[in-house]
Formats: sequence, structure tokens, C-alpha cells
Amino acid sequence: MAGFSLDDAIDGISSVQSTLNGMNPLTQSQLASFRSNGFLLASTPSADGNGLPYNKITPSITGQISRNIITWFVPQFGTVRMFINPQNITYTHKKLISKDKTKGGYTLQYWGEELSQLNISGTTGSSGIEGINMLYELYRAEQYAFDATGLTLAANNASADLANNLVQGIGGAIGRAIGGNNNTAAAGGAGLLSGILGMDSPNNNLSARNIPSLASLAFGVEMYYNGWVYRGFFDSMTITERADNFLLDYNMIFMVTQRRGYRTNYFPWSNTPKGGPTATQSYYPNASSSFNGNTTLNTNQGIVNVGNGGSLGGVVGALAGLL
Repeated sequence: MAGFSLDDAIDGISSVQSTLNGMNPLTQSQLASFRSNGFLLASTPSADGNGLPYNKITPSITGQISRNIITWFVPQFGTVRMFINPQNITYTHKKLISKDKTKGGYTLQYWGEELSQLNISGTTGSSGIEGINMLYELYRAEQYAFDATGLTLAANNASADLANNLVQGIGGAIGRAIGGNNNTAAAGGAGLLSGILGMDSPNNNLSARNIPSLASLAFGVEMYYNGWVYRGFFDSMTITERADNFLLDYNMIFMVTQRRGYRTNYFPWSNTPKGGPTATQSYYPNASSSFNGNTTLNTNQGIVNVGNGGSLGGVVGALAGLL
């Protein structure tokens, strides 16, 4: 039986590596084979100051936006415009009134108004899963926005021990050399060095105190639509993938902490409510009056009255008078 040594294994691996190196760059068929087997995956876009990850995907077609589309403002990232408007937006407003029944009747307490709620539902249409990606990243944008802050704080904490050792060691040595070999002089030297290095105390690094929190980033989302601006936060999101039409449906709950602006009519058939009902002009004289059970039809041959309690023959006779 032939032996198999470690050198043989190394030679075999080297031979395979040499073959792969000779194939670089891979041909299109080899790339397709690697992709179909799951060995080649596209890199995951990252979030940065230029936008959320969906913004890094290069569109394959060009288009022009000319519709009244809902636009969102996301802290740290700017504006995000929806691909198509939702199919439904339900505006829920509620007052906070507590009702307690007593022997003498009900006691009512008014606590103001509950946060308004927007129930936003629709489909992403032809944008498909990439449209869902955009909405999902919009829903949890505060997580992407806090990444840079979290990395900065982590780096600041990692350098804390080094800075503290530097201050205590070198600063204490300077203090003892100037003021004598005692703890008071060492603390004074450490304090002097901490001020030179920009530290608020000998034991703490001077980091930014007004850093954004996850709450401030989550509560600062705004929705702009046709004159109304809603400021608030996303409470939940549901995604439904359908097999009957291959569309992706979504439902998002947006809690409103502030509403600004004023929305007015924009459809051509809309009328102002302060002018009362629309005045109609009809050929029939009683068309604008209330229906009282009798309809008067004016013909060239005279006036024919049709009662609501008449027989079928009376109706046929009235219609015959119109001919």
C-alpha cells in the first residue's frame, strides 16, 4: 500500500493553487459557475454620510420622478423618496380621557391627546425586494446612523487605559520632581499633564458630551406629503411576500410626535367647504329639490305626473307620452 505523506498533500495543494492562479482573471462562464454554486457573493453596501445602503445600488434603468411622492427626512442621511406612494394611509387620532363610574355618575379626566398614528400600507411594485430594502433601512435608520458614533466611543474607551497610565506615570513623576516625593505633588503633576493633553480629570478622557443617542436619531424622522410634515418614529414594520402576483407588500406604523403645515385640495374636482354645497343647474325644474315621491317630467306635449304608488300601466302610459 502506497504511503501518503505531508509533502504529497502540500504538493497537491500547490498544484491546485497554481491552476487557479493561471485562470485569473476568471472567465465569464467560470464566474457564472461560481455564482450559481454560491461561492461568489456581492459585497454588502455600508451606511455612511452619503446615505443608507440601498443608495449604493446602481440602478439598471433611468427614470424621472414627476409625481407627488412621499419624502422622508432621516437624521444623518438626508432625504429618502419612496418609489411609489402607499396604497393606504390611515390617520388615527385619539384623546386621552379616563372614565370612572361612581355611585353619583361618571367622573371624567382629560389628559390631553394620544400620539397620532399613521398606518402606512402598500406594495413596492416593480421595485421588488430592493424597494423593501429601502423601506427596511428607512425603518431602522437610527441603527445605521449610530454605527459611526459607536465605533468612536469604542475607540475612545480603548485608549482610556493608555491615557490614564500616561498621566499617572509621567505626570506623577513630574510632580514629584518639582514638589517633592509625596502624593500631593504627584496628583498636581498628573492634573497639570491632563490639562495639557485635553483631559477633564487625571482619570477620565475628555470626550464629546453631546453625542447623538439612538433615541434622538429614531425620534427625528419626518414625513413630507402634500403640505403636511409629520415628525415621529417608526413603531413596527411587517413585510408580506406573495405568490399570487409575486409582489411584496408592507405595513409600517409611524407614531407622530409633531405635525406641521396645512394640506389643501389638489384634485381638479374638489370644492371649498366654506361655500356650502355646489349649486346645480338642471333642465328639470325640481332636480335640485328634495325627492318627495313624485317626479315631474316636462315634455313638449305637456306635463305628465308619475306617482310612486301607481301601477305598471300608469308608468308605461307616462313613458308613452314622452314618445
